[in-house]
Amino acid sequence: MPQPGRSIVAISAVGALVGGAVVMAACTKTPWAQTATPSTSAGLEAYYSQKLDWHACDDPKFSTGVPEIDETLGLEKLECAWLTVPLDYAQPSGETIELALARSVAASSKGSVVINPGGPGGSGVEMVPSLVKRAGPDLVRSLDVVGFDPRGVGRSAPVDCVTDDELDAYLSTDYDTSTAKGVAQAQAAADAFAAGCGEHTGALLGHVDTISAARDIDILREALGDDTLTYLGFSYGTQLGATYASLFPDKVGRMVLDGAVDPTVTPGEKSVVQAGGFESALRAYVTDCLTLAECPLSGSVDEAMAQVVAVVDGAEASPLPTGTPRPLTGELAMTGIIAPLYDKEDGWGFLTMGLTGAIKHNDGSVLLLVADLLYNDRCHDPLCSEDKGFFSNSTEAHVAIRCADARDEADPATVAALNEQIMQVAPTLGKYFVDVGVDSCAAWPTPVVPRLDSYAGIGAGPIVVIGTTNDPATPYEWAVALSEYLDEGVLVTYKGEGHTAYLSAGECVQSAVDDFLVNGKLPSNGLTC
Repeated sequence: MPQPGRSIVAISAVGALVGGAVVMAACTKTPWAQTATPSTSAGLEAYYSQKLDWHACDDPKFSTGVPEIDETLGLEKLECAWLTVPLDYAQPSGETIELALARSVAASSKGSVVINPGGPGGSGVEMVPSLVKRAGPDLVRSLDVVGFDPRGVGRSAPVDCVTDDELDAYLSTDYDTSTAKGVAQAQAAADAFAAGCGEHTGALLGHVDTISAARDIDILREALGDDTLTYLGFSYGTQLGATYASLFPDKVGRMVLDGAVDPTVTPGEKSVVQAGGFESALRAYVTDCLTLAECPLSGSVDEAMAQVVAVVDGAEASPLPTGTPRPLTGELAMTGIIAPLYDKEDGWGFLTMGLTGAIKHNDGSVLLLVADLLYNDRCHDPLCSEDKGFFSNSTEAHVAIRCADARDEADPATVAALNEQIMQVAPTLGKYFVDVGVDSCAAWPTPVVPRLDSYAGIGAGPIVVIGTTNDPATPYEWAVALSEYLDEGVLVTYKGEGHTAYLSAGECVQSAVDDFLVNGKLPSNGLTC
């Protein structure tokens, strides 16, 4: 997600928004304090004993709507419910919040699989219809697919920070961070955003951390009537799953973590590996593009990479017209270029169209369209005549959860060393990832939540971890690291492009996952597709 003055540090796709990480040895422990394994006692009995009231999803509280599901997939119905959890697990008798749930009911249900699309900030409720249309038929016919909006996200006590106009400015404004004045302006914008989150979200803001969300999942598991959790998490959802496995190892059933994040690393280290991941993904796109007649790039791969960067720098110096009141700034141009790298099949064509418009016609409309889709802006049509605002709070929730979980490095020597590594692994895109002294969490009104000292999930049993060899958002080495860090990690490798594999990599990955989640057949460690 862009910070003011920093084009891309960690960005979201629909249902998949994550940060990056430098690989650490599996046996290395994090510097954060231990969080005790929770218990269902100590005042939580009422939450664990609640019964879910499943009903039609036309509930007015689900006012953003849930798309219909194709009944030919063997699904009987789609229904929704609300789960009550404590706002603060340290005060279970205090204020409560409600989490939105949706599930597809399988024709021959053998239980439930809980899904999380990633982010943080992605809506599991919104993901249910899209996943059941693309998942393996054996899975959707055999398991109830249950999605939830995590605390602070979507319909579940949503985080609120600024107005739509203020959010648009936060995401699109270019600052000259080569100057002290520009850095100060960018930091002031970040501080104002943080203040808005505190003012409009209130006490919830201090409790949107990943550990609290993992504890919510265990209450959900019990409310579903499942003795153990069957879970399919994507991107940041893998961090959430690994957290759950370490908190509740005896409650883990069959767990698959696709597009893995290593939760044991710092935000600065994340930027290094992610910078390299996007550099590699963009280079793969450029190499392919140069073979096509319609490619707007020319020359060698290095020359074409420079032409892509020139689009961003040009838009920063002189924003491109888009046919709307919103021009394409440098920030939005970088977002529009990076986002299509998540999905080779559907995204690379859009990137070619966007670059063609920008380079050949001085037209930023397609790149703006892609950026809007990424940021959940309702105005998906670049020619729309009115600003319809953002249709979800995923961007605000992403920042809130990220700041609840960790803080950026403050030591200048550490920052300098990380910046040097970024430029080494990403000579073309690195300048958009380096730490320029702007910290979106610097003025965050709530303290960071201590992380676990281990995410090994000892006692959880085998956990399947999937990595894609040229995944731009969660590079392959994170999957390797997480599979080794987990006590019984099982690595599945997809040789290909794009972010996550289960819904896009074909039969080899999908059948391996389905056979494990539905039938308990564990894929061989090291399976390569």
